[in-house]
Amino acid sequence: MSFKVINNFLSNKNYKVINNAMNEEYFPWYYNNYKVDGDNELFHYQMTHVFYRDGKINSSYFYILEPLFKKIKLKTLIRVKANLNPISETLVEFSKHKDTPKNTKNKSMIYYINSNNGYTKIKNKKIKSTANKALFFPSDTIHNGTNSTDCNNRMVINIIYVV
Repeated sequence: MSFKVINNFLSNKNYKVINNAMNEEYFPWYYNNYKVDGDNELFHYQMTHVFYRDGKINSSYFYILEPLFKKIKLKTLIRVKANLNPISETLVEFSKHKDTPKNTKNKSMIYYINSNNGYTKIKNKKIKSTANKALFFPSDTIHNGTNSTDCNNRMVINIIYVV
């Protein structure tokens, strides 16, 4: 499998629970001055929220993601992190990267929270940021994302897991 896209991944009800929570005034976003390790480009920063890492739940909002986990039918979670990329006047394509090193059996899923003119680039294809869309690929696949220029931010959830 190189990659797979599924539109309208969750029911509208389950999507709205996630979207509403992540758009709350007091949802805890944390500043990262980089997008990819070692990246120090001026506009390559983001806000993040780590739901799960190092074998532990890291967020009181973890429960909102249960419908995603059930639908994926995953065996083991590796990491679950939300990224919020602020708007800018020009579309910024961030550095290419892999979610995990080569030769792992890990899978990655990018779940799009909002629709905007940003995208994920994978295998030279642009996957448009559309709310409630899921993108699946092996975690050692080179890819990159962008911000947006037509709304306040681009929000995605990145899930790394084993099936």
